[in-house]
Amino acid sequence: MPEGPKPLPLIQCNPVDEPRYYWNENKPSLKYASVTAILSATQSKETKAVLARWRNNITKDGGNPEETLKEAARRGSDIHRWIDPWLIGRNPKIPKHIAPWCEHIIDAPIWDFIDYVICTEQAVCSNSGVWPYAGTFDALFKIGNETVLFDLKTKGAGKGEPGKSICDEALAQMAAYAIGLKENHDIDVHRYIALYVFPDRPSHPVFTAGDDLAFHIDHWHHRLQQYSDLQS
Repeated sequence: MPEGPKPLPLIQCNPVDEPRYYWNENKPSLKYASVTAILSATQSKETKAVLARWRNNITKDGGNPEETLKEAARRGSDIHRWIDPWLIGRNPKIPKHIAPWCEHIIDAPIWDFIDYVICTEQAVCSNSGVWPYAGTFDALFKIGNETVLFDLKTKGAGKGEPGKSICDEALAQMAAYAIGLKENHDIDVHRYIALYVFPDRPSHPVFTAGDDLAFHIDHWHHRLQQYSDLQS
């Protein structure tokens, strides 16, 4: 079993009132925009409208959209902390408050096809394009001769399967990571898998491979150019 990529000296920074970014200790003159921050800043009008309706609905029901987002982020972080050791066979105890999500992760059929885990949760970066960026992927797998990039997406109760636009966002995010893996480690990614997990329904995997990878790489380059234009 080959060793995974050597971790880069990337430091994730999470300012209170600013988007996440990364510093690279090897290139301290550069400030790397977060992949998720870039996607958030370049959302389509349709996506922004959907988010606005969601915020309005939360407010109408007497809730606080910001608190709802923070709670979802905390829950997502807890699930990611659990899955990291689980993927490498440590079988960590499942905290009660995230048990429904974890149980659906364990039951996901995709694990029957994974030959082994190359590495888990690692930051990658790129500064060969129009704007330097960095982000953290959840895992790299091996399926046969293919290197597979994996990302976990957590959703709340009552949510349906993600539509095409949502899936395309996730796959563009993974394309950014794949570019960083190639640039820094000369690793070719052959397939992306985004696994959407819910507390009240089976997990939903989204796959892309082959010629379709080029579409998502182009999508990412387009979003990166949009972000660069916004900064000028």
